[in-house]
Amino acid sequence: MKLKLFLTINFICSSGYLFAQTAPAGDTTSLLITNKPPLLQNVHMNVLLRSSLEIPDGDKPSSLRLNEARLEFMGTIVPDLDFRIRYRLNRSQAQRDLDNAPGSLDHASVNYKFGSQKKWSINVGKQAAYVGNWEFETNPTYEYQYSDFVNYQTNLFLMGMRLGYQANKNHGFFLQLHNTYNNSFTTTYNNAGYAPDGLKSAKHPMGVYASWLGKLFDQKLHTFWSYDISQYASGKTNHAVALGNKLVLKKLKGYLDLQWASMPVDYVNIASPSVNKYQQGLNPAYTPGFARDINYKGAVLRLDYEFVPGWFITTKGIYETSSQTKGNSAIGKNFRQNIGVLAGFEYKPIASQNMKLFGYYYNNQVKYRNAIADANEPQRSSLFAIGVLYLVNAF
Repeated sequence: MKLKLFLTINFICSSGYLFAQTAPAGDTTSLLITNKPPLLQNVHMNVLLRSSLEIPDGDKPSSLRLNEARLEFMGTIVPDLDFRIRYRLNRSQAQRDLDNAPGSLDHASVNYKFGSQKKWSINVGKQAAYVGNWEFETNPTYEYQYSDFVNYQTNLFLMGMRLGYQANKNHGFFLQLHNTYNNSFTTTYNNAGYAPDGLKSAKHPMGVYASWLGKLFDQKLHTFWSYDISQYASGKTNHAVALGNKLVLKKLKGYLDLQWASMPVDYVNIASPSVNKYQQGLNPAYTPGFARDINYKGAVLRLDYEFVPGWFITTKGIYETSSQTKGNSAIGKNFRQNIGVLAGFEYKPIASQNMKLFGYYYNNQVKYRNAIADANEPQRSSLFAIGVLYLVNAF
């Protein structure tokens, strides 16, 4: 790891025309270009850190935890040719067998702008999924708890090729060809301990995101909408729609993310454990597997309000459901519900720095309905945390 990191820094520091201006936090940011001589201080480097004391309920022990530790390099090699590399330092280096990249690597890509007015761009390499979701797009340093959609349902960092067209300063349109999942079909089944049940891998386990990023009403409303079509199992096509909507005012900021997904095979394994438990109750000889014909829906709302300079109230609500759209009518609609509520305070002691002291309370419940409720007990957990976060623009 140390050798890899040293070689990465050495390569970046020796590149010409490097990027020096701090970019916004989100993963869809277009990098600004400066024509400066190749000096060491022109390397753009961020360190993303968050640590907290977490006090959970029940029998779980309290602990001091490293929540976020990511190292990021961004820059311009020559005009219109940008790169981005980001590592998660507290994530395993284990390599994924389909994309040949470690789970710790978020980004390793180059972005090239072309055309007479440089409105076109192409991005190739390990990159963020262009899914319409501001919860994911928010810098991970500032997002304390995630929905199932971000944690499990979506393949967030993937190998891809993204073609973009920036029509004007307010509207951009993108197509992203991507791997559906980072591990192969066989590995995914083996990791879950399930039998394929007659399914086999798609010949081309890939998908395409079609996305629109817009700014409306004097740039107070930011939209990030996407549609994705993909395959993972042969003959089984996934469809997903994600509508991210963000409000940006002087003292109030917030987003409302809406998502819907149809999955013929639940390889993300959110709903499958409860379905398997129900089926085994009916038939002890039932062989567990990924559930079929699962529909996911969800809404996430977050609001942040600066009530006095440097002091913020932050709130977040999560509501997600799982349904089985075909087959066993006893399982039916909304048989699994994931509900999360977060409320907390933040204090920014140094106006010029992206550092905050924070404290929050988070409550999460997973409830079951219909026949699934007979075989699965509801789950509840809560957590109180206090800590510090810091996005360091090192140079």
